Amino acid sequence: MRPTRGFLVMLAIGVTALAIMATIDYFRPIPPDVQLRALRSQLSTARGAADSCQAALNEEEARLRTSDAHFDSLKSMIDYYEGLDSRGVPADSYDIYIAIFNDYNDAIPAREAAGDTLRAHEKACHAIIERHNVIADSAMALARELGVLRDTSTTEPAQ
Repeated sequence: MRPTRGFLVMLAIGVTALAIMATIDYFRPIPPDVQLRALRSQLSTARGAADSCQAALNEEEARLRTSDAHFDSLKSMIDYYEGLDSRGVPADSYDIYIAIFNDYNDAIPAREAAGDTLRAHEKACHAIIERHNVIADSAMALARELGVLRDTSTTEPAQ
C-alpha cells in the first residue's frame, strides 16, 4: 500500500512550517509578549499539522484493516479447502484452491509494505506531535513568566 498523496502533502507542509518557525526563532530575538503571540500562532499551526497527520493516519489504518480482512478471508478459504480431506485438497476443488492460494501469496509482499509504510507514517506523525508539545510547553512557560498564566502546580488546593 503506497502512502496517499494527501498524507504526504500534509506531512511536507507540517515539517516545512515547523522548520521555518524554528529558523526564524533562532536568528531573531523577539520581545516576550510578541514571542508569546508567535508561539500561540505556531501552536495553532502545529495543532493543525498534528490533527491532519492523525486524520490521514486514521484513514490509512482503516484501509489497512480492510485489506487485512480480505487477506484473512483468503487465509480462511485456504484453510477450508485444505480441511476438506485429510489426504489433501480434492481434485474437483483444486483449481479454485490454487487460485486463492496464489492470490494470498501475491498479497503478502503488498501487506508487508503497507505495514512498513504505516509504521513510517506513525513515526512521522509522532515527530509532528512532539514538536507541537515542545511549542505548547514553551508557550506555557513564557505565559507563566509574563504572568499571563498562573502556575497552579505549586499552589495548595482549596479546602
